[in-house]
Amino acid sequence: MEQYSFSDVGFIFIFFAIVIAIVLIPAIFFLITQQNTLKAILPENRTMNPGEVWLQLIPIFGWVWQFFVVARISDSIRNEYNSWASDTIFSSEGREQINFTYTRPTYGIGLAMCICNCCFIVPCLGYLAMLGALVCWIIYWVQLADWKGRVQRRF
Repeated sequence: MEQYSFSDVGFIFIFFAIVIAIVLIPAIFFLITQQNTLKAILPENRTMNPGEVWLQLIPIFGWVWQFFVVARISDSIRNEYNSWASDTIFSSEGREQINFTYTRPTYGIGLAMCICNCCFIVPCLGYLAMLGALVCWIIYWVQLADWKGRVQRRF
């Protein structure tokens, strides 16, 4: 039977603490971005309360809940635009036409992120799914921050 010295246990504890910090700190800032995006939207246009995004931190339940959060944030952004704008909105250049009646902003990349997050447990696909999830997560986060800014500026 092997015995572990205090230094081995300390190293393992420090290693896991660093790994948790590397994963948890960006996740918290991401959830703050999701929460602030919902806070920027008028309450009557939200499809969920801003505080509910934190339920994604619950193990296993968070894997399912992330799908609902992505869909509801997307629908909330669309509701916000439809509430104060006509069906057609033009960008500042006047060239881009966006019809929010049929569009779900941030939904596509958010859904891809959720699917990749869930696929990381599949053998032989895990590392590829993790890489895909990371890329989709970064793109989704950037898009979410962009749409939050648009909502705050009221386009």
